[in-house]
Amino acid sequence: MIPAATRTTAADRLFERALLGLLVSGLLALASTGELSPLVLGLSAAGFTARILLLVFHREVTISGVVINTLVILYTGFYPIDFLYVSNDFLGSTVRLICFLTVVKGLTFRTDRDALYAILIGFAQLLAAALLSASMLFFAFLTLFLFCGVATFAVWEIRRGARGARVAAPVHARGFQRRIVTVSMATSIGILFFTIGLFFILPRTARAALQNLVSNKFHLPGFGGEVDLRSIGEIQTSSRTVMYVRIRDHGDVLPFRWRGSAMSRFDGKRWTTSGEIADQVIKLRYGPTPIPIRYHEGRKGVVEHYDVQLTETGMNALFIAGIPEGLEANVDSITVFSNGTIRTVSEMPAVLRYTVTSFFDEYGGDGTPLLSRDELRRLLEIPATIDPRVLALAQRVAGTENNPALQARRISDYLQQNYGYTLELPAREQADPIAHFLFERREAHCEYFASSLALMLRTIGIPSRVVTGFQGGTLNPVSGWYTVRASDAHSWVEAFIPGNGWTAFDATPAVARAPRISLLARVTNLIEAADLFWQDWVVQYDLERQFRLANSLEQSRFGTRARSVVSAVNALQSFGSSVGLWMRQNVAVLSAGMTLALLGWVLGPRFLRRLQERRQRTRLASGQAGAPDATVLYRQMLETLEANQIRKPVWFTPTEFAEKLPPSELSGKVAEFTRAYNRLRFGEEPGAAAEMLTIFDEIRGK
Repeated sequence: MIPAATRTTAADRLFERALLGLLVSGLLALASTGELSPLVLGLSAAGFTARILLLVFHREVTISGVVINTLVILYTGFYPIDFLYVSNDFLGSTVRLICFLTVVKGLTFRTDRDALYAILIGFAQLLAAALLSASMLFFAFLTLFLFCGVATFAVWEIRRGARGARVAAPVHARGFQRRIVTVSMATSIGILFFTIGLFFILPRTARAALQNLVSNKFHLPGFGGEVDLRSIGEIQTSSRTVMYVRIRDHGDVLPFRWRGSAMSRFDGKRWTTSGEIADQVIKLRYGPTPIPIRYHEGRKGVVEHYDVQLTETGMNALFIAGIPEGLEANVDSITVFSNGTIRTVSEMPAVLRYTVTSFFDEYGGDGTPLLSRDELRRLLEIPATIDPRVLALAQRVAGTENNPALQARRISDYLQQNYGYTLELPAREQADPIAHFLFERREAHCEYFASSLALMLRTIGIPSRVVTGFQGGTLNPVSGWYTVRASDAHSWVEAFIPGNGWTAFDATPAVARAPRISLLARVTNLIEAADLFWQDWVVQYDLERQFRLANSLEQSRFGTRARSVVSAVNALQSFGSSVGLWMRQNVAVLSAGMTLALLGWVLGPRFLRRLQERRQRTRLASGQAGAPDATVLYRQMLETLEANQIRKPVWFTPTEFAEKLPPSELSGKVAEFTRAYNRLRFGEEPGAAAEMLTIFDEIRGK
């Protein structure tokens, strides 16, 4: 912290606040990405809270520079260990290193050099957040960071100018801070609008260069080919937005299920895919591409068109409602599996968006006529350790009629009407979760209902599988899109009904959702609409949209320039991809280089200063020193005094400063040094140089 003795002007106080605001805004931008663990976020918040409290109550904590540098060097040495052996995550370990340096410098910055380091660290935070964030919150924290940065540099320059002045007029603190804040805000807004213009015109090659180092923001378990009986319950506790859907008006809540993955093998605790093969890989062309779902031709139903924007979820599944007939997406190719799952094959974009034309069958089936012998065997498998009570219950509830559709409906209705819904998991893991749910606990979340229904259907000879996805979607009247959240995650069952094909059955009881407070709902809708705009026109502003803009310009007199821009965009993104590949292949080299750079950052200035002092001492001792050397040595003497909480006011001459010091042995040495300084600088007496050097060593040893 800047010592209390040095905060003598309004500029000093405002500088400290602006610099602290810059660091805090950078940390908030990084925290908004969701990449910080609770421990890292909590420690960082505690550190800055302590600094703010010290600033509010005008207290200070003096930490030795040796301690600070030791901590930095120790963590720098731990950084490659964290990356290579602990987390095995280059970006995560780098983010933790940045947070550590931010807190250390945020608590201990004292000199201008410390302030410069703090600014560089804050910029590193913002850069990391820019690579990780796809949220509108980043834009808000960028604005705050920009404002604090402009204020910091403006006040810094004022402080530097004041130090060089011999006389400083008193500054009214409140008026000075108000003027600086006004100028900083006006400058920030101007820069921000100018930057926004460039942002929407220039391509973003940073993601292309570093996308291999960026982890997925939000991973949804249960949609990657396997799921245990705890996954969906964990997802449903989150209100995070998973996707946006634009479709014709269906009221406040969509009546659709968004199908993700289907799983057919159950070991008693976990569902996995087994035997599903990729029917074909489809290369998507420009415009809607037909999807070969073969069996619903001639059936009664309706056709719906809808757009989906899927946020970053750490998976490549497309969530589809109904039976897809045509699809257009911002990926090159997709794979359609035999169980109806659709996944992307090509590299995932920042935000996956696709447009679908789907058929909704009147009877809820897909028209599949027959199953092969291998499919029947696989879809009727039951765990060897199944509780015999499950078979008895299924036979009793289903009845004796040879009507699979009626039997499936009876079991589904029985589970809905006789069991309760809860997101709470069992207190301890059960050897047979399904039997424990059906005969003891009698309440659970949707995965238990779906698993129980599928297992009971199989025991009476009805092929079935568990499907995971989402249910519904809430209308946002501001944007006109439906919002699907993680809390809408759902599991249901598809049973094979002869004559109708794969038919959906949902045994989970309907859960009434508490209505949201009107004001809160409006604020949430505004935030989601802003975030959707950000996703649509910032995160997704890719080459395709740039090409469309250039194509429209090509019809005008700017056509030639537009073609040049498109060529430059292609070249830049190709270069960015090459850089990203090189960085991925040379992570160890980058890690070692960063470690050496950080060591140089900490130790380099001290080494250079020692080298400069050594050369200067040689000149002084040999009698070759001049007025510039006298000035440098006098400044070093002042820095030594500042370390002892003694600072020379900028309006004092060296002689006045020496005379105003309280009588002591130290003040006597300062007076002798000042006289020798005046003789060397203004009297050009070479003999005074050695005298200054001797007295300086005595002052430094006090």
